[in-house]
Amino acid sequence: MTLSPLLRLCLALCTLGGAASALPASVTLGGIRHEYQGPDNCAPVTSLTVLGYYGTRVTQAQAASAMKDAPGDPQVTSLELAAYLGRFGLRSVIRYAGDGELLRELLSRGFPVVLQQRLKAGSNVAHFRTVYGYGPGYFLVSDPLRGPSLRLSTAELLELWRFYNGEYLVTYPPAKEGQVRAVLGDDFSAAANWQHLRSHGQQDTRARPNDPYVWWGLGKANLRLGNVQAAVNNFDRAVALGVPTLYFLYRQEAFEAWTKAGDHRKTLTWTTRALKAFPSSKELQQFQRRAQAALGG
Repeated sequence: MTLSPLLRLCLALCTLGGAASALPASVTLGGIRHEYQGPDNCAPVTSLTVLGYYGTRVTQAQAASAMKDAPGDPQVTSLELAAYLGRFGLRSVIRYAGDGELLRELLSRGFPVVLQQRLKAGSNVAHFRTVYGYGPGYFLVSDPLRGPSLRLSTAELLELWRFYNGEYLVTYPPAKEGQVRAVLGDDFSAAANWQHLRSHGQQDTRARPNDPYVWWGLGKANLRLGNVQAAVNNFDRAVALGVPTLYFLYRQEAFEAWTKAGDHRKTLTWTTRALKAFPSSKELQQFQRRAQAALGG
């Protein structure tokens, strides 16, 4: 059921006043297809999970062939995943600073949500997983590596999520865009969401000044909002605090900021280090070539 703006406002006011939430206590979406992934194939498996929910069947091999430059391509970005889903008539939005309340509302409207998270506690591997249900104190997840019915406590899900700044992808048929807009509100606008991420990042860096990932999120928001020097300062702080080399495989915003600011030596230094570990990364190769060209080499 789609709630009118007036009814949504009334429900929100009731919630603030201490009344019970209008959302169901638990939700589990049906039609969620799961498959265990091959090497570096969490994005292809995620795509077949989302597409299957909306009535389209693809194989893991088909999705991998479409999204990866070669079998050894170690990384598929959220943008590449969204573009592939778009081939089947679906729309996607990628946003940041997500939280548990947002997930519950999207799920209650019938939208599975793809998260970019840490694989597990202590791991530096980035991982796509699809949230398709919730209950008191937990979320139900289809995980390409950990299984079709992974139950994560709310605290665990949020902890794994913060390393990638609450990134989420919502895919939907065009006819349902109004429902997605109603749930996301201002965050449906990319510009407004960058403002939200910046505000979130400013709060987090005050609360956890030694956490490199919150500085990275703040840098990304400042970069997208056109505040290049602020972004450079944020990324420099994140790197100084100890962003692992693996992080550069999944996130290249620091290279973007350094390139725009003319700090090509930093880009060359860190792409060279990362490429020693991940020589087939096309994103790292591209930024390395740009830096070399700018430095005359």
